[in-house]
Amino acid sequence: MEAAPVNIVQYFDGSKQGLIPLFQRPYSWEQKDWSTLWDDLMAQYEAEDRASHFMGAVVTVPIKSVPVGVTKHLVIDGQQRLTTLALLLMALRQKAQSLGDDSTAGIIGDLLVNRHYKAPDDLKLVPTQVDRLAYNALVYQKELLDFEESRVVQAFRFFCKRLDSVDVEDKPIQASTVLQAIQQSLQVVMINLGEADDPYLIFESLNHKGKPLNQADLVRNYVLMRFQHSTSSGGEQEAAYEELWRPMETRLGSAMTDFLRHYTMRGGRNVRKGDIYSASKTELEKLKDSAAVTTSLQEMKKSALAYDKFLRPSEESNGRIASRLQGIQELDSTVFYPLLLRLYRSYEREEIPLDEVLRGLDLLEAFYVRRLVCGVPTNALNKITLELCLNLPEDNPSTWLADRLRQGSGSRRCPGDQEFANALVTQQIYPRRKIARYMLIALEEAHEHKEPVDTATATMEHVMPQTLTEQWRTALGNDFAEIHEQWLDTLGNLTLTGYNSELGNTTFEEKKSKLQNTHFELSRSLLTEEAWGPTQIEARGHRLSELALKRWSLS
Repeated sequence: MEAAPVNIVQYFDGSKQGLIPLFQRPYSWEQKDWSTLWDDLMAQYEAEDRASHFMGAVVTVPIKSVPVGVTKHLVIDGQQRLTTLALLLMALRQKAQSLGDDSTAGIIGDLLVNRHYKAPDDLKLVPTQVDRLAYNALVYQKELLDFEESRVVQAFRFFCKRLDSVDVEDKPIQASTVLQAIQQSLQVVMINLGEADDPYLIFESLNHKGKPLNQADLVRNYVLMRFQHSTSSGGEQEAAYEELWRPMETRLGSAMTDFLRHYTMRGGRNVRKGDIYSASKTELEKLKDSAAVTTSLQEMKKSALAYDKFLRPSEESNGRIASRLQGIQELDSTVFYPLLLRLYRSYEREEIPLDEVLRGLDLLEAFYVRRLVCGVPTNALNKITLELCLNLPEDNPSTWLADRLRQGSGSRRCPGDQEFANALVTQQIYPRRKIARYMLIALEEAHEHKEPVDTATATMEHVMPQTLTEQWRTALGNDFAEIHEQWLDTLGNLTLTGYNSELGNTTFEEKKSKLQNTHFELSRSLLTEEAWGPTQIEARGHRLSELALKRWSLS
């Protein structure tokens, strides 16, 4: 390993090529980063005696077995700095050309391109695939219309705008003086690894000064380093990235990190958010060769596509599965995702039938809903899920799951039918509005109308209103305050309607009049009541609890 301080522009001198490896993230510097570099450069632009400005380290490793063409190195660290400097040079070249300064433009051109070489040896710096087309268009000054959303183009535009401004003396910025400031002041420590050094171990141990890598970045980097790098297209590493990893990143976006956490938990291991990389590495480092890593990545990709359906249930082609996945989202019961990955992938591999995965989903929802309604603490759910993942059998998993869920006790228990039914009648459910609305919609749908109502825009309505008028106090009697406190937010006093703003705290008779034409069965059942008070609320609660026991059954 060799390390020495050099002016960063020296990296672009001579016939050479630096390749940003696939395991690096795409270009990610933002305006605040560009502004910092620009301000630092302008301080040297305006100084009479220029001082060195240290920008950090650039770490490279020579690419083995390159018999022809320019000398090539992988840029293990420093890609953000090198790419930003190249983009600044491109903007500076354009400025020089507009001023008729052909000399400066020519010098910069030689810093960007190996003039006497053709592709793939032409560029001094080759970004990772995501940025390559936009970067090439900038280097060769081609049309940028298709790349305006690219971060590299945005950086180029930023520097062009700054170069069109004035200095502290209100004089136009001179391209040649900016180039001199770059050449004389911007300095890095250039670390050149030997061919025997392991680039990933170096990469992993570096103290990054730029954008911190998230857990998904680290996993991607480790995975891709398990494949042989190639300087030409279609190599082993590029194929793994384009065919297996990139589709996952594209589909899941910012959810990639959460997916990797849930994926590594599917076998029953507890993985905290900061331990995703180490857990993934532990799983992958057991694989002996790139063929085994490929097989593992293929399964990961299929699981990622399944996970995308968990996030976007409308993408699921089976309507019954889609409705249950939607329920998981609405209930915010995503703690079950590791177990669901196991069930869903078994279904996709045709190891279990459709009914098995549907029953599994129903059991998990019933378990979750019963616990919420009965006030069982949720802090044990993660541990419960991991135990289920660890012991889930391949054959008849739903039968095993039903038995296992019923066996829990204490904070792990699943409330039985009687406890659940009693809680539905007496517990204040409205304050937990998400679960309350979900349950009301589910109970409405349980009536199985031939022409189902649209529940998407339905709102919850208190039959006995939240604010009692004098008429309501009179109707409820002397104990109106106690009745109101005890029964207001219980299931029996809640319904669905599209008339919420109209009903308000009107009398019960007025509410019935406005509900005459309602298509919601939960509200239509109110029309047969003569009065509304604790007796009617409790009786309706019992009726709804009978429906709920069927809807969220554990049998």
